[in-house]
Amino acid sequence: MKLLTILTALLALFALTAYPQESVSTGDSAAQIASIMAVQAVQGDTTRPPADFVDVDKEPVLVVKKEPAYPELAKRAGIEGKVWVKIWVDKTGMPRDVVVLKSDAEILNAAALAAARQFRFTPAYIKDRPVDVWVSVPFRFTTTGMPAPKRAGSDTVGGRFPKEIVDFARYVLEGGSPDSGMVNAIVGEHEQSIVKGYLKPLVLALREQHDGKQSIEEPGRKVGFFTGGMSDNGRSGYIVARTEKKGKLPHYHTIVIQQDAQGAWKIVHWHTWHSSR
Repeated sequence: MKLLTILTALLALFALTAYPQESVSTGDSAAQIASIMAVQAVQGDTTRPPADFVDVDKEPVLVVKKEPAYPELAKRAGIEGKVWVKIWVDKTGMPRDVVVLKSDAEILNAAALAAARQFRFTPAYIKDRPVDVWVSVPFRFTTTGMPAPKRAGSDTVGGRFPKEIVDFARYVLEGGSPDSGMVNAIVGEHEQSIVKGYLKPLVLALREQHDGKQSIEEPGRKVGFFTGGMSDNGRSGYIVARTEKKGKLPHYHTIVIQQDAQGAWKIVHWHTWHSSR
C-alpha cells in the first residue's frame, strides 16, 4: 500500500514538472469565472436545444420582425408559396438556430432562414425564470402587387440565346420526348439534374421522359413563363420557366447553359420542382 502511495505521488510530481502551467492567481480565476457566467447569462445555454414543446407561463413575443428578401430568380419566375421556419429562441430572446419545417418551394428557403435569424423576441418564462423555447413562424412569398411576368408569347429570352437551346427547352417543357440524337447534341454526358428533389444524370432523366415516365415534365403542359440571362462574357447563361396545366399546380424549371471549348452550346444542369400549394 505504501509503495502504491509513493508511486502515485511520484507520478503526480512528474506530471506537474513535465507540463508546467501558467500560474493563475485566485483573483484572475474568479474574474474568468465571472466572465464566463456573464456570457452565459447574456447568451443563454447554447449547448443543447430545448425540447420541441416547453410548457411555459409566458410565451415569447416577437418585437423585431424582418421581412424576407424575395429571391430574384423566384420573383422573375412568379414562384409563390409559404416557408414554415422553426426558431430556437434563447433566454435573451435571440434566435440561436433556425430550421425549415415545411416549404412550398425550395428556392425560397434561404431567404426565409436569413430573415428568421434577424427576428428578436421577449424571452419565454417559467415563473420568473427565462427559458429557451422553439417557436414556429410562417413566411409567405407572393408576387401580388409586383409587375406580372411576361408570357411565353412575349418572353424576354428573344434572340440572345442559342436557338437550338431555346427550342429544345420548350419542347421538353411541354412534355416532348426527345430522342437520343437530340439529347446528345444538347446535353453534356456527365451533367446532372434535380427532379422532384432527387439528383440524377440529366441524360437519364431525359431518357425516362422519352420512355413515357415523365421525368422532366408531363405531357399537356404549356410554357406560361420563359425568361433568362447571360453572363458578361456571353459564354454561359440560365433559363427560368414555369409550366401550366388546367386544374393542376404550376411546375418550375431552372436550366443552366454553357458554351464548350468547341463553341457548342450545352445544357449543363436542369432543376425542376413542383409547387405543393
